[in-house]
Amino acid sequence: MAVITTAASVIAIVGGWLAWMGGTPVALAILVGAAGFAGFMGLALAIASFLMRTQS
Repeated sequence: MAVITTAASVIAIVGGWLAWMGGTPVALAILVGAAGFAGFMGLALAIASFLMRTQS
């Protein structure tokens, strides 16, 4: 869980920074970072849940 959260935070920071460097206003760049964080967390947690399932 800690690795997933750390990776999502890095993706959010880099995504927001790249959006800001591309000319997006700061408020929208923050939203881009938040969307990257939420998207990565959702995908990574779904994959982790799938991999942790016990086979019956």
